[in-house]
Amino acid sequence: MLIPKRVTATMGAVVLLYSAQTASAQESSQQSPSATDIPERYRRQVAPAPSTYWKSPALHDYTRVLKSTEAPLIDANKRYELPELIDLAQRVNPETRVAWEAARRAALGVGLVESEYFPVLAISALGGYESLGIAIPKTVVSDGFFRLDLARAVPALNLKWLLLDFGRRGSAWDAAKERLLAANLGFNRKHQQIAFGVQRAFYGLTSIRARIAVAQSSLDAARAVQEATEIRLNNGLATRPELALARQQTAQATFEFEEVLDKERDALVTLAERIGVQPTTPIQVTDFSALPPAATLQDSVEKTIDRALEKRPDLIAKVAALRASEAEVSRARAAYWPTLSLVGSVGSLLGNARVTADGRSTGWFGATQPSYGIGLSLEWEIFDGGARQRRVEVAESARRTAQDEITATRDRAVSDVWKAYTDVKLAFRRLDVAAALVDASQQSYEDSLKSYRVGLGTLTDLLAARRELSRARFVELDTKVQLLESSAALAFSTGETPDTRTAPGR
Repeated sequence: MLIPKRVTATMGAVVLLYSAQTASAQESSQQSPSATDIPERYRRQVAPAPSTYWKSPALHDYTRVLKSTEAPLIDANKRYELPELIDLAQRVNPETRVAWEAARRAALGVGLVESEYFPVLAISALGGYESLGIAIPKTVVSDGFFRLDLARAVPALNLKWLLLDFGRRGSAWDAAKERLLAANLGFNRKHQQIAFGVQRAFYGLTSIRARIAVAQSSLDAARAVQEATEIRLNNGLATRPELALARQQTAQATFEFEEVLDKERDALVTLAERIGVQPTTPIQVTDFSALPPAATLQDSVEKTIDRALEKRPDLIAKVAALRASEAEVSRARAAYWPTLSLVGSVGSLLGNARVTADGRSTGWFGATQPSYGIGLSLEWEIFDGGARQRRVEVAESARRTAQDEITATRDRAVSDVWKAYTDVKLAFRRLDVAAALVDASQQSYEDSLKSYRVGLGTLTDLLAARRELSRARFVELDTKVQLLESSAALAFSTGETPDTRTAPGR
């Protein structure tokens, strides 16, 4: 009885193992698709498995397009001013060319609609051989039919001129004109966006370099304090902990100086990107101290908002888009009416013919005859399954969307103008306070340094005065940068174009 039990157990284990392998194979086949699912000629064009990289062929023709062939227009030895950089960006930035091509396409779209008002002339030609059997009473022909053989060519000049369409073309023309206006306004706004981006990047770079100068002066002050502490220590008027504290302040100022230096590289890359040149292109710009002061506010915030609503290209472009959508609604509704066209053709039948009946043939004879005709064609769709109604509903939905976008864009523009206006006013008020803070901090530091050198002041007071002077200088610099950036943001939010007349090449 033991042998059958062993045989049964062995067979059960084999069946269980086979079932597990079969289930595993089915599961793996479900998880990873078979390579035989696609033809062989396509299978070689993809990776052999999901876990294997695709082996790319020679892509030199593709990578050659990615390599820039234009010589950089930046003069490495020239120190650029802001108007010159804006002018350069508007000429070389690829985004301006993209917007320009969009405006050109919109202009071509207007011409495309205008062409629908002209007649259409088309030349057609039909040629070949045809054998046609025509039934005829047997009282005439005993076979009951005769056969007509034709070897012909039929050239023709066809005319179709749409005379009446109940406003389809007129609505399409109105929509195309509004889209052209929106594209041109978008082109102008793109220039303003690029100019604003260059302004912010320019202010960022020049302010970083001004911060480097401030950090350098702070480091010089820290070194002066350390030097004074060392002199007092040599004279027995200071302690080693005081010298260690002075050295710690010098090390901290050195670290802050190096930290500001590292930010200059990122600012250079940002400016190159905003201009539209390679990040490796060296760019020299004017110093922050040479920048002209920001213009004071002349109008109230209400007048500034009104000026933005009148001059912002993107706001007017939204109105043009609304009018274009209204024209599309009119065009969709005009599809319910018929169209009336003038049609005509003129041509000639060129070739030979032969008639066969009762086994006898007439032989080939000439069949050249002119043909012409003219008339009116009326087309009126009666039933289309609701397609025209759906087109009207889609056009009306687009019109409502355009109207809501006007409201959203207008509210966002008013908010941007108000924020930039208040930022400029706040920066002007803070600028005077920051200048007074620098003067007071400078006087406090100089008095503390003199007192410390003659032994009348403490190191703690001197270090505190130095820190406050450094902080005041950074506050004044940040306030100036904020004023310039806020003024640029206000000009951008009101739709004003930066003046680049001082730049060369204009």
